[in-house]
Amino acid sequence: MNMFTQDVESIADQYVTKMPISVLLIDDEFLIGEAMRIKLSSETDIVFNYCKEPDKALETAIGVQPTVIMLDLVMPGVNGLTMVKFFKSSEDFRDVPLIVLSAREEPELKKKAIALGANDYMIKLPDKIDLVARIRCHSERYIFKQQRDELIMKLRAMSGQNGDGYSSPYLD
Repeated sequence: MNMFTQDVESIADQYVTKMPISVLLIDDEFLIGEAMRIKLSSETDIVFNYCKEPDKALETAIGVQPTVIMLDLVMPGVNGLTMVKFFKSSEDFRDVPLIVLSAREEPELKKKAIALGANDYMIKLPDKIDLVARIRCHSERYIFKQQRDELIMKLRAMSGQNGDGYSSPYLD
């Protein structure tokens, strides 16, 4: 590791909040939840959370603060597309990546889910390599964005304390 990388990492450690990768699976089928838990169990840096009851999804999401939400589109009593729309219109979760899960490849359903804000579409049950890769890709992008936004807020606050009136174009 070179000196520049060490400096950047030490600055980042000092100024940004570390976030673990946290998955929230919302699926009414217990066996799907258990299969996904098993697939992710060897990934020590990924925290897996499962919500079987769609009416408790928001409460669970608030509690676990996921870095990615995986949502079954077909559940009793709940339209999965409505849940996509709900999460993507929510102040707290609109930026959290959302991967929809379906038992079948349905191009029109996929198109609707993406149009409503879903970030990805996977067929149940995905293989472990694909599952882990997509969780990491979406979560890391979300985490980096959260950390970037946090750092920008801190830099703005610090530049406001100077009192020199200088405003950086990079912070706008």
